[in-house]
Amino acid sequence: MKWERFLKQISSHKLITVIVIVFAVLCSARLTELLMYNPDSADYVIMARGLINDFEYRQMYSPGEPYFTLRPPGMSLLLIPAALIAPYDVIMAKVIVLVTAVCMLILFYGLMCRLENSNSDLTLEQAKRIRWPQLLLTLMFATNPYILLYSTLMMSEVPFTACTLAVLFLIARDSETISKRQLFLLTCLLMFLPLLRTIGISLVMALGVWAITSRKRWPYLISVFCSVAVTGGWMLRNSAYQSVSYSSVLVNEFKKIGVLGMLVSMVNRILSHFEGLCQKFFPGMPGEYPEYERVVLNDNFVLPGHQIIYLLASLILISIAVYGMLKKWDRGGAVSFYYLLFTFMILAVWPWLQLRFTLPLLPVLLAFLPSGMVALGANAKPFAVLGKRVLAGGLILGCVLLGITQVGTDYRLVYANQKMISMGESFYETEYPGFNFCNFVAAGKWIEKNSEPTDRVMTRRTDTAISSHRFQQTTYLEKLDIEQLHQQIQSFSAKYLVCYNRNYVGAFKWYLLDSDPVYRLTPVYSQQGIMVIEVQPNYEGTVRHQFWREDESMEIARRAYEKNPDQLSCQIAYLEQLQAVQKYDESIKLIEKFQKKQIQDVRIACLLGWSYVGVKQYESALVEFKKASLMPNSKLHRSNIQRGYEYAQKQLKQLADPEKEDGESDPAKNLRIAENYWKLARYEHAMKFVQKVFDSQEATDQDRDTAYLLQARLYLLNSQPDQALAALKQISDSENEAAATLLTLIQQEQYFNEFFTGQSRSQEFENQKLDSAKRDSILKLAALYEAEGVPGKALRLLERAHALDPDQTEIRKQLAKYQLFYNLLTQAEENYLILQQEFPDDQEIQDSLAKIEQLKITPHF
Repeated sequence: MKWERFLKQISSHKLITVIVIVFAVLCSARLTELLMYNPDSADYVIMARGLINDFEYRQMYSPGEPYFTLRPPGMSLLLIPAALIAPYDVIMAKVIVLVTAVCMLILFYGLMCRLENSNSDLTLEQAKRIRWPQLLLTLMFATNPYILLYSTLMMSEVPFTACTLAVLFLIARDSETISKRQLFLLTCLLMFLPLLRTIGISLVMALGVWAITSRKRWPYLISVFCSVAVTGGWMLRNSAYQSVSYSSVLVNEFKKIGVLGMLVSMVNRILSHFEGLCQKFFPGMPGEYPEYERVVLNDNFVLPGHQIIYLLASLILISIAVYGMLKKWDRGGAVSFYYLLFTFMILAVWPWLQLRFTLPLLPVLLAFLPSGMVALGANAKPFAVLGKRVLAGGLILGCVLLGITQVGTDYRLVYANQKMISMGESFYETEYPGFNFCNFVAAGKWIEKNSEPTDRVMTRRTDTAISSHRFQQTTYLEKLDIEQLHQQIQSFSAKYLVCYNRNYVGAFKWYLLDSDPVYRLTPVYSQQGIMVIEVQPNYEGTVRHQFWREDESMEIARRAYEKNPDQLSCQIAYLEQLQAVQKYDESIKLIEKFQKKQIQDVRIACLLGWSYVGVKQYESALVEFKKASLMPNSKLHRSNIQRGYEYAQKQLKQLADPEKEDGESDPAKNLRIAENYWKLARYEHAMKFVQKVFDSQEATDQDRDTAYLLQARLYLLNSQPDQALAALKQISDSENEAAATLLTLIQQEQYFNEFFTGQSRSQEFENQKLDSAKRDSILKLAALYEAEGVPGKALRLLERAHALDPDQTEIRKQLAKYQLFYNLLTQAEENYLILQQEFPDDQEIQDSLAKIEQLKITPHF
């Protein structure tokens, strides 16, 4: 009998080994250097090496390397072996995550076996069987697409889940006493758990509540106290550096929305996280897009039926699991129940609403399902044996069907990854994949090879810093208008902008590649879904017609949507383009089509709200904006939601008060719109509204003068000075100062162009001297260029003047200022050092040299 039981155990071990090996192979097929979550993933990899080099947890890719306080350092500590073997290598770091995923599977299976072995009612016949329930659940868990996804990402979910299962495995014992070795292991795990994810404190609290209720379990409090001490030390460290932390974010959130708003938010968050947990039970459940949809192509599978069916089924499974916890109360059930409770309490007030936060709860609930089922079966009446068999058969059939769908999704995950690897660049040109297929690490490698160590990078993804080894600032370029973009470039002294390429039409304001009057934004790299844009001076101060065409974005968005009609990123990009061309009715119909498929996403809700605004259905718009504010990830779109809600309210009030009309005449409105387009660098649209002023019979002389002045500026931007002069001559007000200034600028520009051209033909060009009148005129023209918003022209003018007469101190001083403005550090430093010799006490020169020294500092990773 013992030999037969031993053989059954060996068979179970062989089967679990097969499951683990197959799982590891699937994960290996998904390993790439692409990271998904930003900025978490790249931070973990970079700061792991920082812990080795400097024993400090800092943002090594940011100037000044500020102390990092937002995410705890556990994941970076875990990646230290990978950082020692292959620093900043993404795949090696992912291998560490994969190893923890394998451990997680083994611990999951081991925990279920330990819970079964601790059952005092276990018969000898049951003990001899192969552990089919545990093996089946382990197989279901291993093939779950969420598990496959997070086991191949640089995120803390899987290591955190493995540590959680290890803690439960250690306490799921027949005896309440614990050996010193097990207590040591438990203490280490509990100390590490909150450092992996802050919410790990919920398991520490759960263990503390369980341990304190029995004197025999008091030794467990040692582990709890040590964990609390580590967490407290981490919090004290954060407060000492007075930086951003989770607690400060939570306090600010509470101040913004108040008590009532916080209560409503808590209820909404609990319901959202419950739905997110249900999605983990049934991957592909109708409703919101699953997280793994981001890394498959256009063949995402959705389970049949209505969402409510799966919500009820999930509730039944959770109830059975909780019942199993109650039956195994002293064998980890109590801790698991408290852990579940405390986790939802924390998530109810957590500042970020992301459905991935409930993933670690899935294996805990599944581990107690067999115990719950056995307990329910034991309490059933004898005549219900047939019913139990039917129920068991139904459950097995359901698991098989769900398992088939999960395996199908796993195949799609692996297939998309392998297709990307095998097709190379053609994959991005023909498949139009989602954002998460874009390789920011490859863009960083290009920057490292083709730029100076002092060059700085602005991008939305921290991934670039891993391979570029350049200082980097996280900036969502698609959200910035031209003025904000200029401010960001200036404050950070950025040399490169990195974003998704042209296939992702909403990733950047692409017209700025041609229309920016201050900078020449020139694409220098565009591969694997990424574009690197070099920031250079716009010496001409004009619009070029090279990289952008008005209808190109709509064409790309339409092609991508037709290729992948079920891909969320393609749907949103196409909807955004429909709104850009004001096709609001078509946008509404398309979103209604998505809603019939039970597609829910905060971005789609916002787009629907703005579409209703476009067709003046403001009440419907308010409903959509309210709905969007309660959806997951709404925090990332709060400003857009708030702006839409307030605008819809304002329009409703105006409709309610018909006597309150806009007092501006049509020409004045058109001028205001034209000026707004001018500020946004949408010059072609500005010209259209200027023409409307000329065509209007109601336009006054003042309106026309303003329109002519704006028209002249538009002509100048399009390299048409003669037409600009003609427009200025049409201005009726001879005392118009702005027109006189612009006229002076054009005339002086033409004069000096001829002057420098003539001087350059002279054989003694370098020996020419500028008299004081010409010098002052040059400095005045440079100031006019700057006032007109084209400092690149001032730089070119001063360069030509300096080349003609290098001894002019004022010319050199202004030249150095513009060189520093455009981040031309070598030239600016050379000129400032010469000026420093002449003016050693000039504070402005000293400050400029100090700034240059700061910009010359390079990251040491």
